[in-house]
Amino acid sequence: MKYLYTFLTALCFFQVSYSQDVTGEWTGELNYAGNSLDLNFIVYKDENAYKSALSVPAQSVSDFKSTSTSFTDSILAIELKPLGIKYQGKWVTKDTIVGNFVQNGMSLKLNLIRGNKKLNRPQEPIPPYDYYEEEVRFSNEKDSISFAGTLTMPHKEGNFPAVILISGSGPQDRNSYIMGHKPFLLLAHELTQSGVAVLRFDERGVGESEGEFLEASMDDFVDDVKSAFNYLIERPEIDSKKIGLIGHSLGGILAPKIAITEDVSFLVLLAAPGIDGHKMMLKQRADFLKLRGLNETQVEKSNEMFSSTYDYILSTKAEGQQLKDELMVFFTDNYANVMMEKELMAMAEQLTTKELLGILRNKPSAYLSLVNCPVLAIAGSNDFQVSSKENLEAIELELRRGGNQQVEIKEFEGLNHLLQESETGDLSEYGVIEQTMSPKVLDYIKEWINGQVE
Repeated sequence: MKYLYTFLTALCFFQVSYSQDVTGEWTGELNYAGNSLDLNFIVYKDENAYKSALSVPAQSVSDFKSTSTSFTDSILAIELKPLGIKYQGKWVTKDTIVGNFVQNGMSLKLNLIRGNKKLNRPQEPIPPYDYYEEEVRFSNEKDSISFAGTLTMPHKEGNFPAVILISGSGPQDRNSYIMGHKPFLLLAHELTQSGVAVLRFDERGVGESEGEFLEASMDDFVDDVKSAFNYLIERPEIDSKKIGLIGHSLGGILAPKIAITEDVSFLVLLAAPGIDGHKMMLKQRADFLKLRGLNETQVEKSNEMFSSTYDYILSTKAEGQQLKDELMVFFTDNYANVMMEKELMAMAEQLTTKELLGILRNKPSAYLSLVNCPVLAIAGSNDFQVSSKENLEAIELELRRGGNQQVEIKEFEGLNHLLQESETGDLSEYGVIEQTMSPKVLDYIKEWINGQVE
């Protein structure tokens, strides 16, 4: 009897200790419609209350804090209200939780095991590096904003050609982190090893840089890059006559605008727009719908509302709240019978952000024809965000129309908007693909740039 009592006491003690061990990192694979997605939860205690956070590396979600977390009678319950997510699972063994993931009413099985599943990124550079790296700061004096960045050089001392990396749409850090990838870290690594210094920086309001991203216009972003350019000119290790710009997507809008007013040595445009912004966005939406299985007739019908909305936006110079109010009147007059008011309000909100408005109203013909430095434009045939054929043709046409004969256009077969080797180019592939950027593209860029700075 004494033995049994001792055993039961030990068992109870074990269960108490065991229950406390729910804190830590947990990972699970969510499967839906033939696709899989890795989710990472971290559960911890703060002042004796359970808290948690969710990371989805493939979707660039990192440490999204939960609204509520509880652990009672071996049941772990987590809610993230802004994402419409609830998770409930039963802790069945020390390293396993069996449960369900619910988002916006859809329930899927999700079992968690201990650990943190990291995405495989074989190209991601790992320090120590065989070149010089320096954390730097520079300022946009016009807006009194200080920017943080990383300058890499082949050696600490010397006089090197250089490039500035300009990221795409949305708030981007210096590595242009997206879907678990760091393309600018890789690009900087490759270029620096080839003998070219590279400056990459956190955009305003991102990382260690000051300012408010959502309050910035396209012209503000241009000024930010000009500030980076002027900073490099003052660095004694940089050859001020050999500074180029590499712009990806929206960065491919900013780069040529800067080259018109500054002594830029060369441009590399990656998946950059060449056609008018509203046309590009309609093509982008059409290609997206086709990837989802819609036929031409369905796509045209779906795009009708957006086409007329974009035409209205182009017909007015209004911005901000004034444009938002005008759009709501336009929507109410034309689409109140097909969409709910809250949906129309959300659409008006999205279309009047400064960045998106800048893209919609962008006219590459207004600046590309004024660029006279050497230009390399690269795109992938599977890019549905900025379709390669139309945009590459337009870029070449406008550059040559202005008399620029130093133009090289290159389309890579099978590459998506991030210049990864892909099957369809769909957004859902970005995080699943282990490759960060095609080695063929990296080699092509390095060879072309070194040809310009010899």
